[in-house]
Amino acid sequence: MDQRNASVDVFRFLAACVVFISHSVYSNHLSLLVVLGIVGRWALPFFFLVSGYYFEKSYVRRSTSAFTKTIIALLSVTLFINLFYLAFVGVTEGSFRPLLTRFTLLTGTYFHLWFLTSLLVSYLVLWFFLNYKLVKLLPYLAAVTIALVLLLTPYNYLVGMATHPIYARSLLSIPFLCIGFLISKHGVDGSISKPIACLLVVFGIGIQLLEGWFLSSQGQDSSRVNFLGGTLFVSIGMFLLSLQLVVSQDNILGYYGRRYSFPLYLYHPLINYFLHKSLETVLMGTVIYWLSPILALAATLLLFIYMDKFAPALFRILSGGFLALKPRLEGKPS
Repeated sequence: MDQRNASVDVFRFLAACVVFISHSVYSNHLSLLVVLGIVGRWALPFFFLVSGYYFEKSYVRRSTSAFTKTIIALLSVTLFINLFYLAFVGVTEGSFRPLLTRFTLLTGTYFHLWFLTSLLVSYLVLWFFLNYKLVKLLPYLAAVTIALVLLLTPYNYLVGMATHPIYARSLLSIPFLCIGFLISKHGVDGSISKPIACLLVVFGIGIQLLEGWFLSSQGQDSSRVNFLGGTLFVSIGMFLLSLQLVVSQDNILGYYGRRYSFPLYLYHPLINYFLHKSLETVLMGTVIYWLSPILALAATLLLFIYMDKFAPALFRILSGGFLALKPRLEGKPS
């Protein structure tokens, strides 16, 4: 098992919380959605950066077998979670008709599962470049792919294209997996200071604000865009900052990040679905309404902690641990 950076795991937990809350009832309010977009766009690129960073360390030791192990684990988790949400759609919708679109192969059986299919594609692309000794081209691959993502969404209108956002999402993991891989390979994390990482974050947020203003002035809805040019700087800055900070290995948030960030991402739409349904039928006060996503997040985390303790086999299955996709921890923090 690779030596984990506890600070990275703390940031993973924070990123999972941001995604959870971003898809909650707050997404019905445009002004809040804009704020959540600015605050939370870094989360998914951050996960891809982490994947690339730790994969490089496995690749150095095991080379081709590292790809085999990772791909098999990802395929298994993808199959299981898609079957899970297939059943969920059947129960909640009473029909599989919503899945009968050409986008299902890219997104999976629920909207957030594009994360897994995108990651699978990026690992295959990375395998091609490493297998054919094209590692020097990875920076160019990352740059071209980022430009293509921005061209597909949100700047497609500049060239008169009408593209679905899923195409950009499906490519999004490629550049960040490569960047994470290169940061580890060249030891960039040891040469970038905390102030520079913070500067990247602030600079990226500023660029995102300018992009949001520009897109809004052109009649585009920037609030629902997953990735902007400034997001590149925020994501990399947050990742480098997570590598620079020193956090104890038994930090509780780091433990939650290692253990629960993945299941939080996988099952947050399930929790938010029932949260939305309850708010439609139950008369709630204003304070409870605005606090409900945070309360739901806390309840979900407690559920996973309880399941991990009293039904560990079920927890491993639900979180994709049946093929050791996530490292099993020897002990919990005190």
